[in-house]
Amino acid sequence: MSNWFEKLKVFLQDKKGKRGIENLVIILILGVIIIIVASSFFDEDEKPKNNAEAVEVVALASNKSVDELQELEKRLEQILSEIKGAGNVKVMVTGNSDGEVVHAYNQTEESIMREEQDGTQVLSKADEKRLQKELVFMDSGSGRVPVVIQRIKPEIKGVVVVADGAGSSSVCQDILNAVEALLGIPRHRIQVLKRK
Repeated sequence: MSNWFEKLKVFLQDKKGKRGIENLVIILILGVIIIIVASSFFDEDEKPKNNAEAVEVVALASNKSVDELQELEKRLEQILSEIKGAGNVKVMVTGNSDGEVVHAYNQTEESIMREEQDGTQVLSKADEKRLQKELVFMDSGSGRVPVVIQRIKPEIKGVVVVADGAGSSSVCQDILNAVEALLGIPRHRIQVLKRK
């Protein structure tokens, strides 16, 4: 390093006056350009980290549908415990699926028609279609999140209700009616049991 510095010092001393100052300015400009180019390489290294964070946010936003069954259980417990004579209530809801979240996509479609001709005669035709989809994101307080078009609720397979007052036929009937009305599922998929 010191060898390089010594050569630069000798070079500048050989070139006196305006020529030496011009060379110094050129060297400074080259140094600034090198710094700018080097910093652009470091910025590119940081971009994949941001994309990884965006993928994590997508995964977190998609997992919200899994918690919908648990949220439904809590809400059912609250409303069913308000029924006269029901007492303490616990609910378990099972589903065929966890539900689905439909995200927004920017979609572009290209169609290209190619023909091969030999003079006046058409030898072959080819129709090529390209479809490109890109997930749409929006900025929120927690970062970039995908835009959700629709949430499809989980399909409910069955419900088990355990209640203190389920020993009474009228309370059991009220709980059955309430669950059937709230969830829109047939009675044979609802079980109401007395708490031990």
